[in-house]
Amino acid sequence: MTDTVSDIEEILVLHHSHLDVGYTHSQPILWRLQSEYLSQAMDWLEQTADLPEDCRPKWTCEATEPVRRWLADAAPEQVVRFKELCDQGRIGLSALRWHVSATIDRPGLRRLVAGKPELEDAVGRAIKVACQHDVNGVPWPIADELLDAGVDLFVTAVNRHLGAPVAPRPGVFDWQAPSGRTLRVFNGSHYTMFDQLLNAWDDSVDRMVEGWNAFHARLRSSGYRLPFVYLTSTCSPIMWDNAPPNPFLPDLIRRWNEEGRGPRIRYATFDDLRERVMRIPEEDVVTLRGDWTDYWSFGVGSAPAATAVNQRSKPLLAAAATIGADASLVAEAADRVDLFDEHTWSHWNSDPANEQARAIETMKQAGAHEGHELAAFAVMDGLERLARNPVADKGIAGVLLVNTADHPRTVTPDLPASWFASTTPATERTYRASRMAYENRPWRTPAPDEARRRFGRVDLAPRSWRIIGVGDLPEPVFAQQPTHEIVHQRNAARELNFAAAVDRVAAFGHIESPFHHLTYDAASGRITSLVDRATGREILRPRPGMDLLSFIRERPDALVEDSRRAFYQRNLDREMLDESCWEPWTPVHTPAERVLHHAIEESPGRVTLVRRFAAPGVRSLIQRIGFDATDPVIHITIDIDLAGDASPTGIYLALPLALEEGWHATFDTAGHRVHLDDDQLPGASRGWVTTESSATMWDESGAVTLLTPDAPLIQFGDFHFGPPPNAIPRDQNPLLLSWIANNYWDTNFPQVQNGPLALRYGLLTLPTPNPHPITKQADLFRTPPLTWPVTTGGRPASEGTL
Repeated sequence: MTDTVSDIEEILVLHHSHLDVGYTHSQPILWRLQSEYLSQAMDWLEQTADLPEDCRPKWTCEATEPVRRWLADAAPEQVVRFKELCDQGRIGLSALRWHVSATIDRPGLRRLVAGKPELEDAVGRAIKVACQHDVNGVPWPIADELLDAGVDLFVTAVNRHLGAPVAPRPGVFDWQAPSGRTLRVFNGSHYTMFDQLLNAWDDSVDRMVEGWNAFHARLRSSGYRLPFVYLTSTCSPIMWDNAPPNPFLPDLIRRWNEEGRGPRIRYATFDDLRERVMRIPEEDVVTLRGDWTDYWSFGVGSAPAATAVNQRSKPLLAAAATIGADASLVAEAADRVDLFDEHTWSHWNSDPANEQARAIETMKQAGAHEGHELAAFAVMDGLERLARNPVADKGIAGVLLVNTADHPRTVTPDLPASWFASTTPATERTYRASRMAYENRPWRTPAPDEARRRFGRVDLAPRSWRIIGVGDLPEPVFAQQPTHEIVHQRNAARELNFAAAVDRVAAFGHIESPFHHLTYDAASGRITSLVDRATGREILRPRPGMDLLSFIRERPDALVEDSRRAFYQRNLDREMLDESCWEPWTPVHTPAERVLHHAIEESPGRVTLVRRFAAPGVRSLIQRIGFDATDPVIHITIDIDLAGDASPTGIYLALPLALEEGWHATFDTAGHRVHLDDDQLPGASRGWVTTESSATMWDESGAVTLLTPDAPLIQFGDFHFGPPPNAIPRDQNPLLLSWIANNYWDTNFPQVQNGPLALRYGLLTLPTPNPHPITKQADLFRTPPLTWPVTTGGRPASEGTL
């Protein structure tokens, strides 16, 4: 470290492409260009081998995937050239596959770094550095995954557009991982800042001096004390992203160094940066602890249906692996799932009329569906093997029940009625392919009018299976069947002068399960109360237009500013100086207009309140709230048909809670539970967070958990989209908000959300915020029990472990 910024010895410039899987070009073209870039870089590096050392260019492959694809197609002599350039330090490598969104889970993080050993074998050296550019955060557990993989430096280059960096920036800190170990971080400036801050694109030493002097002054005023400056370069302003090597830069660096008008500049790879960073004494490096909660993840709300599909695929991948499905098939499915979690979603010009944007968005979202179908096939194939069903057979003799979770569970099988229908010699035939029909998928939500048969309790141990004959399935008899009744309350009052008293009759519906008591207005369908029966605690504090996961549309106030400039007035010159372009705004929040229809559905072991709403910006909205005899989780499904609108809009489902001032909150990310504010890095996103499976709020009287397997975006306390808060206010009676859709991005994300969207939620109430039952219920809710038909020639009644 230096005492003053004037002691800066050198400027390191890292030359790279910046990988966006899309954005500048469609995905098929992009992958081919990235392979071309590596070949071009090798030719260029060899042609410039005799340049002076400082201006002798180096090329950094910031992500492993383009390199792996290139190696797969490269001739042996090309691989030898590549290795030689790596040995010379002219080509640098990084440890992660690509830049990711915060929806990635823990297995996804492990796969993100899984290509590292392959590259290490190819080049014969360890890769010690990982990077994430552009994105505004990563799940906290990535720190442990990187340490386990032998990485000791993590380099970031946050793009503060519609986000914010953590502090210090630029700077170094030790990031304390959930395990307690620390990972050294170089929290760098946004990528391309060598081009921008030093005016390198003007190809003028005089202009570079102007840029350096201004940047130098800002570093001094910020207290920057490192003996070097690190910046990156692509080919901006022509190609900011997905850029090829820039052959024009070495001569500019040579001229700068020869004129001696500032610190010497030299090309660097991540290894060169690491060598400088690791010289910094431990006592000069601050340790920071917490989740690097991402701002940019709100973009997943631009593709809510595909996001929900991809989130559902992840537990299917785990289930497939647990039941011993074909590993190559599971890997192929995981590849599609992981690519959807990459941080690029559209074209830079995401105008709905732009054909290139539509192409990129279609291929991006198709990947989520393809991944899900491959995962579905892997699971069904595994179930077929476990059942030992013949390829073709006659009749269904039993039912296979499988629990792939790490917790014991009680299931009440809900099966297709067709499995038990009377058959003829023609219809009793069953084939492997017919059993794999969509209707047999046990994890899907059946249609309300679908013929089903429900059975009684079956207990399953963790990671176990059981086959029961169709005639031996338990009857659906439940000691504590949920009940429903309508209670009338009569009230007489004089409402006008000179008139007799008027009798009014109010009707209230009551649903009672072993775990909860819900009250609703039988005339309007409005929910007025939800009580936890174990504690007698009121859960809800309804507001006008909000009772239980109530629809809210958010839009700018058109009387003030109706465009995206209402909340963010982008100025690249300000962003270059790390200045915020967020604007305070006063959005308009509009609830559903009314309940069009409500009804009660009763079945063995369950009572469901169904409500159909009229709401702005949607064609239809149906909510189903189910109370179970054996499950403490309230099961909620939302079927919403979004009417596409390119004007800025956010859609929420609001849960108004009866909590005292000073409440607490947690959310889970990549398998780790994070305390709001307390477990977050300074400057990380607090206004909105990305959950893997649950969000919990509590006070001294008890806790409420919203299980969110399909819709990952959450806001705690109130509506917070806008200028990032330093901490979340803990006011009385807060909101817990599921942020299901938005089109607030003006680039890289789709601007129109259109069509049907089906979401599942679970609501869990607890006396305390004990993480163990929360984790258990979240895992069970996210990982459905698997059921499958066993044919006459299949495995007999039996049980076992996985």
